[in-house]
Amino acid sequence: MSSGNSAFVDLTPSPRPAARDGPAIVSTIDQADPALDLNEVRASLNALQHAIDKTEALRELRSDHGFLRLRERVSITPASSKLAAFGIANCSSEAVSEFQDQISTLEAQLAAASSFGVIVPPDTARRIADMESQLARSQSDLQVARDRQSALASELCESATSHKTAQADVARLGAAVEHKTRHLRTLRDNYERRLRVADNTIATHSAELDRLQDRVSTVDRDLVQASQRVRAAISQRDQARAERIATPEGSCLSGSRYYRPAKKTDYPSREISEVASGS
Repeated sequence: MSSGNSAFVDLTPSPRPAARDGPAIVSTIDQADPALDLNEVRASLNALQHAIDKTEALRELRSDHGFLRLRERVSITPASSKLAAFGIANCSSEAVSEFQDQISTLEAQLAAASSFGVIVPPDTARRIADMESQLARSQSDLQVARDRQSALASELCESATSHKTAQADVARLGAAVEHKTRHLRTLRDNYERRLRVADNTIATHSAELDRLQDRVSTVDRDLVQASQRVRAAISQRDQARAERIATPEGSCLSGSRYYRPAKKTDYPSREISEVASGS
């Protein structure tokens, strides 16, 4: 600046064209008030320098963003990739919002500084341009993260639909299994009931068969005893007949009409009739 009532300051029309096209174009204007307080300008420049220093934080954020995207691609579980995508989207959204606010503040401060005729160094303008390009890349990454978030939301919706369908299938299969179980339980109860009836019938028939076998054994024993008595009676009859034939008196008197055989000869016939009636 020059001394006196009027001071000349250098002014660049815009910091961004200076960063893009080369050295800043210097112009001079006559400052009407030489006693202008430049504290506000210095504060604006300090804020500008502080915001530029935060560019490194933005670079680190972009590096973390790339690392998280790499982890998302190699992640095994879908849940971790979804959480990573949501985290990336949130972090990128916050960072972009913060740097948009900072860019707006810096542009306002630069406009105020330009109104005071302050020279913006080319390096500072270049760093501001770099920060704007980084902001554009961050916005692009944010859009990619938002697209990925939308895709994951769609996949989540499809997964929820598939889960509901699977739950319906499981419920249907569970009902079918329950129906089959009840049917098998009914068949088992019927089989057990019929088996008990068959067991009772077999037990009854077995008892009846045992009773019939006992009766047959008794009849067989009675038949044996009867046959023994018949044989004994026949033997007694044959013996009596032989004795009668051997007796001379019996042979002489057999032709007389007054002959009557002894009573003991009637025993064998009576024994045979008793055996026959008993059998």
